[in-house]
Amino acid sequence: STQLVQVHAQILREVMLLKVTSNVNDTGVAEMRENREVSQRAGEGRVQPTIDVAVRPPGSRRPPGRRDELLAAALEVIRAEGPAASMDDMAARAGITKPVLYRYFGDRDGLIAALGERFSTVLAGRLGTALESRRTQSPESRIRGAIDAYVRFIEEDPALYGFLTQHAAADSAALVAVVERVAGLVEQAIKEAFLAAGLDVRPAATWAHGIVGMVHLAGARWARRPDVPRSRLVGDLTALVARGLLGAASPVQPSP
Repeated sequence: STQLVQVHAQILREVMLLKVTSNVNDTGVAEMRENREVSQRAGEGRVQPTIDVAVRPPGSRRPPGRRDELLAAALEVIRAEGPAASMDDMAARAGITKPVLYRYFGDRDGLIAALGERFSTVLAGRLGTALESRRTQSPESRIRGAIDAYVRFIEEDPALYGFLTQHAAADSAALVAVVERVAGLVEQAIKEAFLAAGLDVRPAATWAHGIVGMVHLAGARWARRPDVPRSRLVGDLTALVARGLLGAASPVQPSP
């Protein structure tokens, strides 16, 4: 009977080993199949990345090209369905399951952060160009150029902007990164203009964040309900910002 027990124990160990090996192999095969299917779709033009470089999390070992494909699929769904786009639909568009999508971005907030990073990179580039091209012009002209670049960007991609503003919390990494990046450019422009005019630059950081917050909220509302032309929105915001800044600015106080 002791020998029979030993035989049963050996059989049980072999069965368990076979089960574990099978599970590992199934996981590997599924991953390989999933990688192949997305690569094939990319080659057929059904998943075409619309961003330049994917944002890779620290320590990520996955190829950046795959991440680009998944972000592109997410963008396609957002632009087709608007802010109501779901993670399930994004995964389905990429031909994968939602858990696989999460493996690349951690969770829903991780995906939103990646999209926000792409958004802020392009937006910051446009704002920088707008401010630099008007460096020798009046402060009001530079303000108008920056606000116009921001609002024009919203107009070009209202679904993405709406998705980010509606799904990302006010203190989320995605929105904080956008605000800080844009506010830094505005702050620098304010300092340059005030220094040239002999005005106190100490409020520059506070005012820059206030301007960005105002334009951001007004732009989000306009994206949901565009009841005035873009030119009117830009003009109204420019008048408020420019007159507010010039009215609140004070000369630099001489040192005692």
